[in-house]
Amino acid sequence: MKRNLTGWGATAVLICFLASGYAQSAQEQAALSLHEEGRADVARGDYAQAERAFGEALVIWRSLGPRYEAHTASTLITLGEALHQAGKLNEGQSALEEALLLNRRSLGPKHARTVMNLDSLCHAYQFVGELQRAEATCAEALVLERELYPDLVGRTLLGVSLLRRRQGRFDEALEAGEESLRQSLEAKGEASMDAAVAYENVAALHLQAGHFVRAIPLFRKARFLYERLLGPTSSLLASVISEEGLALLEDGQLRQAEINMAQSVGMLAETGPSDEFRRAAAETNLGLLRLRQKKVAESERLLTHALNVQDRMKTAPKHNFAATLRALAQVRKVQHRDTESAELMARAAAIDVLR
Repeated sequence: MKRNLTGWGATAVLICFLASGYAQSAQEQAALSLHEEGRADVARGDYAQAERAFGEALVIWRSLGPRYEAHTASTLITLGEALHQAGKLNEGQSALEEALLLNRRSLGPKHARTVMNLDSLCHAYQFVGELQRAEATCAEALVLERELYPDLVGRTLLGVSLLRRRQGRFDEALEAGEESLRQSLEAKGEASMDAAVAYENVAALHLQAGHFVRAIPLFRKARFLYERLLGPTSSLLASVISEEGLALLEDGQLRQAEINMAQSVGMLAETGPSDEFRRAAAETNLGLLRLRQKKVAESERLLTHALNVQDRMKTAPKHNFAATLRALAQVRKVQHRDTESAELMARAAAIDVLR
């Protein structure tokens, strides 16, 4: 027999329904708050606390069921990028891959968030040496962006440029890098992180090609934007200061190079374990300067420490590791330790082949 819900009975059911909706809304708000808390932690460089906040948000999103898959994916993307910044490259990649599955299922393959997810993976795959997968995700993202989301083209072209650098295809890397810079300036403006990273990339390409006079002002532009956007203690700022110092060194401006490199190493000495690989790269650059100054013992100390850090951090960028090996090989050559020098150069060459 059907029950006619009138009076107190109907009211009780309505109260239960509203309470259930309120509980879900409260959970949703809690997850959103945790997500924003994690983003604030990332901005401060507190990646461990960010990982905790994102993890708690994910527990809530998953408990709310399939309707919240897109929310889960958003938090996974932010977590993946935070893990990447913390040097946890494999964990970050896994988070981004799970996010892509959820975004494709809940939003579709052409949704803007799905495309941005592809772009994040284009960069993430490169840092773990999966260049074929990086190629595929970059290409897929770029086709969709040119068709639907022109404002996103600049960042994906940056990924293409970085990929071409690793493949040794310099002319294509520079072409993609310069287009990335133009697109980023057009879409996001001069005072944007996209522009800052694009300036740094083109500067690094000119440094690699031996165009030091072109590289230095581009590094300075990136440096100005990082300081303005991220503050004076940013590890990204410290890294670009060191790279500018390397360009100054190659241009023969040893005094200014020393100022830059010492400043960078000092800044990175104040940051946490997540920036160890950046400090190692800065120590490599300073070690090269000390070798040029014939301060061989100090050069050896800096390069040996940098190499030990990079050897321990299995997920550190491979190109930095190879650069340190080659620099220490130069020191061993000066010390007439030719066998060790050859072994170090062979290790560097093996890394170049693998990446």
